[in-house]
Amino acid sequence: METIRTLALLSIFTLTFSCHKANLCGLEQDVTLGDIEEVLDLSCFVGGANEQIIRSPEELEALFANRPCEGAAPSIDFSQYSLLGQFGGATGCERFYSRKVSINENQRKYTFLVRVSECGGCEPFDMRWHWVLVPILPEDYSVTFEFETI
Repeated sequence: METIRTLALLSIFTLTFSCHKANLCGLEQDVTLGDIEEVLDLSCFVGGANEQIIRSPEELEALFANRPCEGAAPSIDFSQYSLLGQFGGATGCERFYSRKVSINENQRKYTFLVRVSECGGCEPFDMRWHWVLVPILPEDYSVTFEFETI
């Protein structure tokens, strides 16, 4: 009887503290908040500054020039939208991302926050780009980029 009780407790302990359990570390899915029109996957772009503001088709094409990308650059109406990109990394058995853009018209500023929720340490460090399509960024506005790990 004692052996069965010990095995039951050991099983409960293993399931409770396993890396593959439900994420109890923060987010449980990717989240998009604020003034983001769309999240884009431009994972083939791996160069330049870690923060990007793209306001024209020419700037977008420059990202794809001399890069080992498959396919063409996405079609974006730059008369309506701007593209913001931020590079950052995380580790963990699971990683979930919250991307939020806030527009402060009084300060003439966009704030692009990427917050990653990571659980456990069983995966290698993962670096990625976070690209978001936002309402057109006026020329006299600035952008603040923030990256947090929770």
